[in-house]
Amino acid sequence: MNFKKVLFGAAAATVAVSGVSLMPLTSAFAADGIPTITAGDSDVPAMDVVDVASYQGNLSVSAYNTMKKYGVKAVIVKVSEGTNYVNPYASTQIKNAQAAGLAVGVYHYSRFSNASGAKAEANYFAKQVAALGLPKSTLMVDDLEDSSTSGSGSTTNANAFKSQLSANGYDNQMLYTYPSYMSATGLNVSSYGNDRVWMASYPFAPNKNNLWYTNYGAWQWNSATKFPGVNGFFDVSKDYSGKLSSSATTGYLQDKDGNWYWFENGVKYTGFRYYMGTYYYFKQGVRQENQWVSQWGDTYYVGADGRAYDGVRTIDGKKYFFGNNNTFNLRTNQIVKVDNVDYRAAADGVLTPNSGYHYDGSQYNGGYRWYENGQLYTGFRYYMGTYYWFVDGVRQNEGWRQAWGLTYWTDNQGRAVQGLRTLEGKQYYFGNDGTYNMRKYQVVTTGSEGGVDVKYRAAADGTLSPYSGYQNDGAGWYWFENGAKYTGFRMYYGAYYYFQNGVRQENQWVSQWGHKYYVGADGRTVQGSNVNINGQTYNFGTDGTFYLR
Repeated sequence: MNFKKVLFGAAAATVAVSGVSLMPLTSAFAADGIPTITAGDSDVPAMDVVDVASYQGNLSVSAYNTMKKYGVKAVIVKVSEGTNYVNPYASTQIKNAQAAGLAVGVYHYSRFSNASGAKAEANYFAKQVAALGLPKSTLMVDDLEDSSTSGSGSTTNANAFKSQLSANGYDNQMLYTYPSYMSATGLNVSSYGNDRVWMASYPFAPNKNNLWYTNYGAWQWNSATKFPGVNGFFDVSKDYSGKLSSSATTGYLQDKDGNWYWFENGVKYTGFRYYMGTYYYFKQGVRQENQWVSQWGDTYYVGADGRAYDGVRTIDGKKYFFGNNNTFNLRTNQIVKVDNVDYRAAADGVLTPNSGYHYDGSQYNGGYRWYENGQLYTGFRYYMGTYYWFVDGVRQNEGWRQAWGLTYWTDNQGRAVQGLRTLEGKQYYFGNDGTYNMRKYQVVTTGSEGGVDVKYRAAADGTLSPYSGYQNDGAGWYWFENGAKYTGFRMYYGAYYYFQNGVRQENQWVSQWGHKYYVGADGRTVQGSNVNINGQTYNFGTDGTFYLR
């Protein structure tokens, strides 16, 4: 990239790691014999990839499109060098290459001489790539060729650089170097794998039938290639593994081991990817199944076929809802409606049919409605110590209600009433035993007045009339007056009878209204001028006044 590796003579192909010469890219031709190649020559190796740096300036979209016509698939752009240099043209070079539809990777020219320096440069590289807005999946190339990096610790340092890039989230990496560098330093590239090594070596007479370094991922075979109509000369490479021209290695692909993996820019991918109409989750490219997945601050579940769940699903005996709008994430801490049934999704997402008086944002009663097994409920429900009446979940206020074959009244707060109530000018009784229903066709005791029980007769429509007269209340016959058991005289069937607490009195003297009276064995007050009581004769008159003379 910055330095050129040249092999001379007819024996070049058999002495691939000897006779190396280094030269800056600024020269149009190598003084020591690097051949000038013009794109379009059908005899030379493929030009899959070009790499560019600040020397090429602001390459236009048109320039890249020209390169595409000659088979270029990808552009590798220099971003940084050491810890204090950034390619000022990198942003434009990248955007224009992307606009031309080319795959884009980036490289860093390394100058580190120890592991700590390698980590610092990796951090610097990652920072500049992030600033350019490139994704973590971007191909990151370590350009390892400078003499400052060629000490005995080159392998350790290169691995430190690689690990630090991974720590920054960049796992799609390749190593660029040349044969004599590897020979001189003992560089071990096993941590990358041969298919992620980009080898530079330039034959004097490159030919498509004489390919070098096919055991590596890519081969940079010329540094003086001219594209017609494009200014400058370019490095060109053949991409054996497809790792450089990453567009060829993105998707669900069968690897050389015969298994299928999801690749992203040539790297086995970890994360969700949309495929065949749904999302799948991959770890190191392997499709995951039957497990929970956390991503983007949400929770998902992938089933036995690897597909992310949606809708209502039962997992380990519990119901969950993952939406019906292609979002696939687990719903939590909310009310969800599925097939007209409302469920409450708990903090862990477990669904239970929504039941009880819950806030759902409706326009009634402060947004609260009553649900039963997920449905808006119509009828009575016991709540906060009494019964309330609901219609389609909405609490009803004042009015008559019919339920269970009985009649009820709810007040202006929606509560079912009990006890004696005056409604619309009429009295009704709803019990005092927690049953709340209106009484009808019966005698009801509503309480007491002055210690005396008060009874009413409930008609067919429930209206009450005070219980009055000589009535059998189920416990016996009593005289009632305005619902209460009466003490005193009452005219009944042509005579006066005397009652105490409603009970008819017999065979006794009674004082009333300043007079004395006597009630006989049949309870009737006696009259006549010659009445024998216990052997004595008394006069009670014969004019219907009944009192003792």
